[in-house]
Amino acid sequence: MVPKRLRAPFDERPVARETAVAVVAVGAFVVWIQALWSLAYRVTSTVDPDALATTDLGELTATALSNRVVLLAGIAVFALAHARLRGLPVELSLPDRTDIPMVATAALVPVAGVAAVTVLASATGTTLAVLEGTYYAQDADPLLPATLTLLTLLVGLPAYVFVAHEAVQRPLSAAGRPWTAVAVTTLFVGAIGPREIVGTGLPARAAVVFLVLAACVALPAVAAHAFDYEWLPALCAIPLALFVGGVLVSRFGGADGLAEGALVFTGLAVVAVAAHGYERTGSLVVPAVAYAAFVVGIDAVAFAVGIGATP
Repeated sequence: MVPKRLRAPFDERPVARETAVAVVAVGAFVVWIQALWSLAYRVTSTVDPDALATTDLGELTATALSNRVVLLAGIAVFALAHARLRGLPVELSLPDRTDIPMVATAALVPVAGVAAVTVLASATGTTLAVLEGTYYAQDADPLLPATLTLLTLLVGLPAYVFVAHEAVQRPLSAAGRPWTAVAVTTLFVGAIGPREIVGTGLPARAAVVFLVLAACVALPAVAAHAFDYEWLPALCAIPLALFVGGVLVSRFGGADGLAEGALVFTGLAVVAVAAHGYERTGSLVVPAVAYAAFVVGIDAVAFAVGIGATP
């Protein structure tokens, strides 16, 4: 139980409260996933799934599945613990007939974005395969990239849906700010990258980054509660603005050329349409479709243009 004096600055500012809590939850999730990767590799080395397969593709699939089982179990445990701590019921509703146009939009926007990036990449002398670092031999079997895509979706899809639309969007929307929930979800998750949530990295660095961001979100609310100066909350919001601006500049500025920048922007658009669809329908099917279409679209085009290409 949080002491009353610590809750006071946020009692009348539910958006600040839910955003700060969401940042901490996502940070904890990222650290949790990165720790699980180490456990997954140990399980794989102990089980030795390669002994159960007779082909290279079979060995790859068996090894990857042994990793994914650990990660999926970890995601489920974290999601259930989060729902219990936040007092949120687990909802898995399906869209009804009136939501079909929204589901179709969620599928078409990522595909259109990937198509636009592909055309732009070609016009600027590169390809989506180069941007993704994906290369295949001339006689590559399509079953290989299809398997890799399915393995990516196996963990990436539930992780994305939980982070973006359960940990971030749903509590903000419940606080009575649906459009704020869509905007914050798009900015926050889009800046991370919808496909990068389950990536590996340094857990300690990730924890520090998310804690600093949570402090930046909380600072203006605390200032508004503790002091009567109207200008102070705006001044205390400067660190948050600098943090968000720095992340966006890093995300887009780190893009190698116009085409890669367009790919980053497409990721933001995918999160936006997924968040809007979830807000409209209340069904996680819509963001799941958007994410799956994005991943499948990128992988399919990268395979098509990457066959026989030289790294």
